[in-house]
Amino acid sequence: MKTQTYSYEHEAMTTAFEVIVAGQEREYARQAAGAAFRELDRLEKVLSKYDEGSDVGQINLLAPGGSVRVGLETLECLEIATWAHHVSGGLFDPTLGTGFQWLEIDRAGFSVGWKKDGKGELDLGGIGKGYAIDKAAEILADWDVEEVIINGGTSTVLALGREWNLGVGGPWGEKAGFSEIKLKDQALSGSGTEIKGSHIINPKTGKPAKRHLAAWAVHPSAAHSDALSTAFMMMEQDLIVQLCRENPGVVAFVVKQDESLIKIGV
Repeated sequence: MKTQTYSYEHEAMTTAFEVIVAGQEREYARQAAGAAFRELDRLEKVLSKYDEGSDVGQINLLAPGGSVRVGLETLECLEIATWAHHVSGGLFDPTLGTGFQWLEIDRAGFSVGWKKDGKGELDLGGIGKGYAIDKAAEILADWDVEEVIINGGTSTVLALGREWNLGVGGPWGEKAGFSEIKLKDQALSGSGTEIKGSHIINPKTGKPAKRHLAAWAVHPSAAHSDALSTAFMMMEQDLIVQLCRENPGVVAFVVKQDESLIKIGV
């Protein structure tokens, strides 16, 4: 017998989040989803670059050589962003090319700042929604909600507790003969020009990414998949192959300029 599911939506971080709960009574599912949505709202106040009172806003107000104490969430986000920066050869850049080399992260001191040589502008938009989804999943786990999908707009979805069928590849996937992927305890993120146009900027050139038409990334963490799908839009195919080989659990779907879709990783 098919398990009943309940769906709830909430606006946060300039997008619509959706929580789909299975295996719970309706009212309990509603309350659990509400708790997850409150976590999203809390994190938006911490990570938004548009709020001068947020951690990111305070970092951007600093002069070169300055630092400010931040919360654990900001540190965790920046650590994942640093990892993505490294594995992508610098193509994922939380400063959008304005000065990642000057960013200083002091985990022990719970502070972030800029070196004396210069500063950039921090923007966690390429990872923040995925990170928020991961934290919302922790809240739902506290509520013993195990079978759930958390969807962040059109870009990232986290599927937990059982196998869920998710769409991937868009029209290019249909042309290639597949348009769905089965995921369990994994996240899928997508980036491309179909929804927002040429919004992904190559930090090394300062121009819109043109290497691929679209890209998707699979990773156990929504924050990681969020960052990787952005990076895959700019990375050469051989570098994506190397990244997937060195990081078990990472899968890439890339639409090349000739509109062919390739899958990389297992």
